[in-house]
Amino acid sequence: METNELKELFVAYDAKLDRALQLNERSLKKIKLDKIQKQTRWIAVLRSIELVSFSILAVILGSHIADNWAVTHLAVSGIIIHVFTLIALVGSIGQLVLLQQIDYAKPIVEIRKKIEKVNSHALLFLKLVFLSAPVWWAYPLVALDYFFNIDLYPHLDPDFVLNYVVVNALLVFPLLWFLSKLAYKNLHIKWVRKTIGFFTGTKTKKALEFLNEIEEFEK
Repeated sequence: METNELKELFVAYDAKLDRALQLNERSLKKIKLDKIQKQTRWIAVLRSIELVSFSILAVILGSHIADNWAVTHLAVSGIIIHVFTLIALVGSIGQLVLLQQIDYAKPIVEIRKKIEKVNSHALLFLKLVFLSAPVWWAYPLVALDYFFNIDLYPHLDPDFVLNYVVVNALLVFPLLWFLSKLAYKNLHIKWVRKTIGFFTGTKTKKALEFLNEIEEFEK
């Protein structure tokens, strides 16, 4: 076999190999995209349930506040819970908007980045739980009044209430500092990584780690 014929054979083989690799790459990408689309549809269902739940809760709390507007402690407690509910509601709306913005024609990494932002949603709820700690008393006051028509406040010792308010007021700034540290940019800090992993689980921690890696790579 002559040299020219060998070259033609190698060129033809390279062309077939290149087409095969392209087909395999497209097939793998399609498999990944199918898996991602299935995952995002399920997440969208969960976020929609959250949206409906928080919307109903916001309406109920709004009605309770209006009914007890003249009762200061019940009105204030209701407003506090209502604010946290609205924050959670806005967070769920933001998640649905983010899911709608995913363009599956974009590179896999860009798609994954948005998916992991959705998967890190649990961090918002963790921060809301910690942030509501100083005003946790609002929840039993409203719940007891709404479900059992029991007003707990008149039965509390005034000195206890005053001391409680003062102590928790002093905790606000340290708590805000603590919450500001709970971000994927601070995962290199051991206690931040352990706190997020302990309270939100492995999935959320991995999502935050991926976001951190992507941001470092983009720099």
